[in-house]
Amino acid sequence: MKKIPLGLISLVLWAISASVFLYFFLSGNVSESIDGRVAIHLNSQEKNLVLTEMRGLLASVNGIVSALAEDDYKKAELAASASGMEMVKKLEDEEKTILLKLPIEFKKLGFGTHDQFDKIAEDLRQKKDTKSILKELDKLTQNCVRCHATYKIAF
Repeated sequence: MKKIPLGLISLVLWAISASVFLYFFLSGNVSESIDGRVAIHLNSQEKNLVLTEMRGLLASVNGIVSALAEDDYKKAELAASASGMEMVKKLEDEEKTILLKLPIEFKKLGFGTHDQFDKIAEDLRQKKDTKSILKELDKLTQNCVRCHATYKIAF
């Protein structure tokens, strides 16, 4: 019987591990819920983190709308910036533990939403045109609607 080289065994085990990691990175820890949405399975601490972040996003949307109603573009810019990619950087250490549990499309929606907040903040600095800002805000809230229609957080 021929001996299998240790290097080959190591390579095969590495490839299997990488494949499992990639599978979970792309698909997440999900199942189909009874309402037809994708249930993302998180523990209570992870669920709290995601829901806290979502409340922050909603507070930013409210801050933008409220400030625009007062023609206060600086205040609206600050509200938008609060939920941009800077928010992601602040939560990076806490979120590392749940990234494997989130499906790739959820991640794309989330990062796209944070990018959209940054775009709105930049437009508020540059354009100061309420109508164009509202169009960008519409794109942003479509992400929110799509996410909530597609996903739910479950235990």
